[in-house]
Amino acid sequence: MADFKELVERLAEIVGEAFVKTEPETLSMYMVDKVSPKAVVFPKDTEQVSEVVQLANRENMAIIPCGSRTKMAMGNPPARLDVVLCTSRMNHMIDVDTSNLTITVESGVKFRDIQARLATQEDRCYLPLDDLVTVADEVICSDRSHSGCFLPIDPSYADSATIGGIIAANSSGSRRLLYGNIRDSILGVRMVAPTGEILGSGGKTVKNVSGYDVSKLTVGSMGSLGIICEMTLKLLPMPEKMETLLISFGSFSHVSSFIEDVFETHLLPAGVDVMNQEAYSHLNMDGIPDFGSNSYVSAIAIEGFEQAVDRMRTEIMGMAKANGARSDARLQEEKHLLFWLAVSNLDTGLADKGADLIKVKLNYPISEWRGIAEVMEKIFSDANLDYTLQIHAGNGICLPSLLVSPNDVEGMDRGVHAINSLLARCREVGGNLIIEGAPAEVKERLKIWGESGSDFVVMKRIKEQIDPSGIMSPGRFVGGL
Repeated sequence: MADFKELVERLAEIVGEAFVKTEPETLSMYMVDKVSPKAVVFPKDTEQVSEVVQLANRENMAIIPCGSRTKMAMGNPPARLDVVLCTSRMNHMIDVDTSNLTITVESGVKFRDIQARLATQEDRCYLPLDDLVTVADEVICSDRSHSGCFLPIDPSYADSATIGGIIAANSSGSRRLLYGNIRDSILGVRMVAPTGEILGSGGKTVKNVSGYDVSKLTVGSMGSLGIICEMTLKLLPMPEKMETLLISFGSFSHVSSFIEDVFETHLLPAGVDVMNQEAYSHLNMDGIPDFGSNSYVSAIAIEGFEQAVDRMRTEIMGMAKANGARSDARLQEEKHLLFWLAVSNLDTGLADKGADLIKVKLNYPISEWRGIAEVMEKIFSDANLDYTLQIHAGNGICLPSLLVSPNDVEGMDRGVHAINSLLARCREVGGNLIIEGAPAEVKERLKIWGESGSDFVVMKRIKEQIDPSGIMSPGRFVGGL
């Protein structure tokens, strides 16, 4: 590698001197698990990303991409780090084609701004418009009318996450029960490979590939195979009617029996979540009821035609009462949307609590959700740990977060032991456990990506073929890839 001062000058020639940062205060903001980069660069488009990566490939510089840094706590600590490439300037909506239900955007566009741009009729917006980014003059949209479309995902940190980070982390959320995950919304991507070559896959039509659907390979890749720069996504029309049912129960056995009754019917709710009181109380939203302590809250999103929504509400409330529901509330239209935005931003509320967090994601066969949740609660209770609990009941995903007081070494030890025990239980039923966030000093004691399966051999070969120099997010992915 050449002298790094010389490399910084060459980076400045590519993106402009003002967009290469080496000041200690900036570098500290972009540390990854307490590993500091030597420089942070802010390219403005795909071509500049390509030139930066070409330079990194020639000089064997390790690169980690980021957007708004909401997903940087995921993954192993980097094996090495020279440059963080931030996509925040790549924030253009290139084509909003609501007639064909597609949108093409750059990776640095915030998810919130995409939803706000897809405003509905009569100025009723999918999300509040106060963060709406003005579209630059050079960007052309094929349809600027209020169109009544939306991107059907609920990623974590929905207020600030960029679409590139959402795809790289495979972040979908509660309503994937009805709409699927981000992989199902991707029609095409344009990315920069570790060699600096610009690659494109897919397009604006649903059937747009012959052979392997390479664009799907980027989902969940965590920046290990290249840098996602542009993507074309499939939109859906806004439902005719939307509402959320909040129903409280006095015990987990009651709420789980209710949820199982719901899934034994032919009803199609958009999302079915279960939260313990600790999680529910940290939702940053005014106007939702306080169900009191020691309660479990089931949040059920129902979306569709008016008659279907009315039928689902009637049948679900009947089942809730039959299973001992204590109280309930109904959120409609804008409040419904704001509630699921608050659920997506739960991590922000937990971060404000001032505790050290270990955010865990469990996956398992859907039929095992009740047993896994009961085992998890017992393990955490026996270890005397404070925790929040959010379960996507119909998706086979559980998202607990441990809350440990700062400098509580013994509490962190108990937390690590409890998570390792929970991983073993998930593996017994054919699932897994990954760590979505933890203090850097604790990560070496945890299996961040759980237990690797037989597919690791394939992942390793793909990584070696695409990134033989190992410059893209080295060490952060599964098995240290």
